[in-house]
Amino acid sequence: MTRSFPLSFLVAIPLSIPLSGLATAQSNTVPGRDLMLIDTWNLQQYQRAGVYPTGQGAMGAYTTVCNAGTAPIPFVPPMSPDHCFIAYMICRESGVRFEQISNWCYVKHTVGSSNLPSSCGNCAGTGNQNQVEVGCSDTYANTEAVDNYLLGPPEEVDPWLGAWDPQCSHFDRGEPEVSPLELCDRIRSLDEAQASALNLTVNHQLLVHDADLAVLGAAFWLQCGYICPGEAEANRADNLGSRGFLPAWDGTHWVIADGPDFLNGTVLQRWSGALITSGANGSDDGRFYVAMKVFGPTGGLYHYEFAIHDRDNKRGLAAFRVPVCPAARVQGFGFRDLDQDGNNDWSASRSASEITFQTTTNPLRWNMIFNFWFDSDAAPESGNALYLDQYDLGPGALTLTLPGSAPTGLYDETLGPGCGVPAPPTLYAIGTVARATLGNATFALASGGNPPGALCGFVAILAGGTTVLDTGCTLYAASATSVAGPFPAVADRAGVATMPLPVPNEPALEGMHADFQAANSSPPGALFGQFNLSSGLRVHIGSVTAGCQ
Repeated sequence: MTRSFPLSFLVAIPLSIPLSGLATAQSNTVPGRDLMLIDTWNLQQYQRAGVYPTGQGAMGAYTTVCNAGTAPIPFVPPMSPDHCFIAYMICRESGVRFEQISNWCYVKHTVGSSNLPSSCGNCAGTGNQNQVEVGCSDTYANTEAVDNYLLGPPEEVDPWLGAWDPQCSHFDRGEPEVSPLELCDRIRSLDEAQASALNLTVNHQLLVHDADLAVLGAAFWLQCGYICPGEAEANRADNLGSRGFLPAWDGTHWVIADGPDFLNGTVLQRWSGALITSGANGSDDGRFYVAMKVFGPTGGLYHYEFAIHDRDNKRGLAAFRVPVCPAARVQGFGFRDLDQDGNNDWSASRSASEITFQTTTNPLRWNMIFNFWFDSDAAPESGNALYLDQYDLGPGALTLTLPGSAPTGLYDETLGPGCGVPAPPTLYAIGTVARATLGNATFALASGGNPPGALCGFVAILAGGTTVLDTGCTLYAASATSVAGPFPAVADRAGVATMPLPVPNEPALEGMHADFQAANSSPPGALFGQFNLSSGLRVHIGSVTAGCQ
């Protein structure tokens, strides 16, 4: 099957992805080698296992590439290593998260090229069918994407060099494995008969669970990407691309309709509103993309979502580290990988100035996306460094440093915990901008977690300190008389009481701070059996004031 493409086809490089590092070259660079994915389409479901809605299906899609360079690109069949590899994944955006919902599937080994005309340049004709000739295109069908005859384990491929050793490979060993004497003889053992038997079931193909497709209101994306031996890093941004699709269950299988838009580059670009940054490990290993999206603040907390895509980094990711203000609160850690095994989930911890997600057994490998999230009262600020630690030992740096945003804007600082039955009320800033910038007439304080209709009061602390009022209940003032107020308010139906606190446009206030606390009357309370007391809150005032306080 062939498709025609307009000559005006352009590859879009998103401005949110920095171009630094694109000039690096790996050790086996072949001058003039430049493969480009120009479309992927017609995603379909084939083999199935289980019964809807708890089953899963194997998926396959068409891909078309062209040779946009000045040198031919080998597509020599295994057992030769001189060919490219096609990697597939399916992702979903739902709620606050953008995640990979497919498995780490086997990759397709390319075999032969049809060398048809393309939008990449002038195609001289069929030429050598064991290579993609300059200016020519080649298309793989969706049925070929699920055929086990040319599917091999992704871990056998070095995605940075595009290298693959046929000796002792999956094709050499066969499935089921042949006799021990034949396992590593460099003769192909995975024959058509073995592949045909495998094709009757779901196993190594691109797999998606029914439950991951049956999500109302979600957006779905297919990404396909080619690994091309010896292609320079500077030419790889257009090796992968994505297309949206709409799945519908018809009672027997998933019917899938293509979306209208193909886009080159990482599928993370599809995450609406996300900030994307990326980096490769110099000339020694491949590229990671980090996408970040921040929600809120809600109840004084920002929700941070990260998705990390390993495009072609062989050594993989062992740890992801994010700077944070020492005085900031951090909670609600979360992690998602591609399996359903909680025993290998990454751990999350927080030190004085850093949030760390890490693993010793379950690295992020190439053609994978993992998710990380947490909540913090510190706002996101740009100009920070994000740290990605490599998993395997090898050449190049142990850590990649990427520019990004992180929770380092602590505009409202928690002074200490409150007390309450069953839980203390909260205290946080609100407003059109939830920050005490000069001239912010919408700025206010809110206390949540109160009984609806409860009488509440806010106090301004005139002299800082700590005063124990009752067991476990602390006033964040030098004494009980070192406060102004209380300023009364009544909690609404959601249990939220507010106190307007407009900030004058007065330059003399820049860099100052004010401390507050709130209480409610809700017997039996933790304080004197009558009241509940919020945490203390220090509000930093000013438009210039930023960073960790």
